[in-house]
Amino acid sequence: MPEVRAPTTDASDQLIRKAAQGGGVALAGNLVDKGLRFPLEMLLARVLGAADYGAYSLGYGLALIAGEISLLGLPSGVVRFGALYQGTGDLPRVKGTLQAALVLSTLSGIVAGGGLFVLSSFLSGVFDMPGLARVLRGFALAFPFYVLTLMTAYAAGALQAIKSQTVVANICRPLAHLALVAGAFLLGLGLLGAVYGFLLSWVVSAGVGLYLLKRIFPDLVSGLRPAYEVRTLLRFSVPVLLVGCSYLLLGQTDRIALGYFRASEDLGIYSAAAVISQQAGLITYSFGYIFCPIISDLYHRKEFRDLQRLYKTVTRWIVSVNVVILVLLIVFSQQIMAIFGSEFAAGGSVLVILAAAHLIGYVGGGALVGYVLRMSGRQDIELINAVVLLLVNIALNLWLVPLFGICGAALATGVSFTVISAVRIAEVYVFLQMHPYDTNYHKPFIAAAAVILLGVVLSPWIMATPYWIIGMATLFVIYFVVLFFLGLEYEDQMIWETIKRRIRRQSVPLGTYP
Repeated sequence: MPEVRAPTTDASDQLIRKAAQGGGVALAGNLVDKGLRFPLEMLLARVLGAADYGAYSLGYGLALIAGEISLLGLPSGVVRFGALYQGTGDLPRVKGTLQAALVLSTLSGIVAGGGLFVLSSFLSGVFDMPGLARVLRGFALAFPFYVLTLMTAYAAGALQAIKSQTVVANICRPLAHLALVAGAFLLGLGLLGAVYGFLLSWVVSAGVGLYLLKRIFPDLVSGLRPAYEVRTLLRFSVPVLLVGCSYLLLGQTDRIALGYFRASEDLGIYSAAAVISQQAGLITYSFGYIFCPIISDLYHRKEFRDLQRLYKTVTRWIVSVNVVILVLLIVFSQQIMAIFGSEFAAGGSVLVILAAAHLIGYVGGGALVGYVLRMSGRQDIELINAVVLLLVNIALNLWLVPLFGICGAALATGVSFTVISAVRIAEVYVFLQMHPYDTNYHKPFIAAAAVILLGVVLSPWIMATPYWIIGMATLFVIYFVVLFFLGLEYEDQMIWETIKRRIRRQSVPLGTYP
């Protein structure tokens, strides 16, 4: 596949604009989501304390694993086939895909929730946490609503209705969650209040999701006769299910190992650091919402040149934002962890290790490679990746957690995610002859180096309480100023001109970019 050089065709430029617009909407929604989740996590940590917060985090992690199983991999199947059939105008198959996915996932959610409810006492005994059983039962009741919410959001994404997807997944649910948990705490309900606030938030979100999906695709409940291809949908989705479960286990193995080998206080501290380090992922998830259906459509139509250009451009955007976020998490790790309370300050070293691992993964360009493999029909390759790396991660946690505690769990997770990024990049190159790098890929790292240098020079002033927040925000702004003066790429200039044109509310010629 030849190197893509801009400027290119109007159709290709339109794809870049579409990705930027959809990614921007999803990013705004994710910022709202994270903006609501972060105070929720602080509220949970401060009200519950490290021990109960650890029990909540472990229960949440176990529920996520069971929830991933109950989804049957259907979200990815809906995105791939929904986008494919929508692109060809095959509305009966679009309807059949959506209906089949909603019914199958809901039934599976009921079964999985019942299973977790029955096993709650057993799991509580395994981890020697008496209060864990009640936590798991509350999460189990949420399963049918959990899968409905996610399926309606992914269905909206398949139809490229990113605003509706964002409302369901990133605004309605976390807002309801925060409000309901805060209300439960005001009533003095404690740990169970947190759990049942979680349950009710998914009930509300499922109702909103179904309503919006009906508005996006009225034929879902019309007289249009659906064309079901359940076998095709499940043939794609089941391997993706196993991939999703493996990666979810990969992300939860550290917490499970800590819950087994260490005290619940250690698990609570580690969970807080992990929540913070994962915030950089919101950029990838945001662009993934619009990127996945576009990949499926372009690959099906064999528009490989446009696919490669989009892959490079969106990866560069993700890396440009994530590099500064992760660098600042490392520099201000102690101050950030102290937000959760004095007993969480010991997690600063854990945050450094986890943020550094994510930074290595993003620097290597491993942001979108998983999406490319799945949406190009190579879900079986992703399954092999996931299983091998899960086994490696389990072995590392069993070895390192007893020796080094929470830092051992962070090291095991860091090595696993670094390896997976490198493997996926190599596979995309082998199978599709694509890589995420271009001649200007180095610019974010030059800007990040400038930020690190300034941080070292100004550390006596910007690290002091309470000025560190101002210092962190200042370094964040300086990074983007440096990046701007290093020069915008063609795609960046195109989007910048589009933004200015909308702000001015008049037509501005895009001009010719070098």
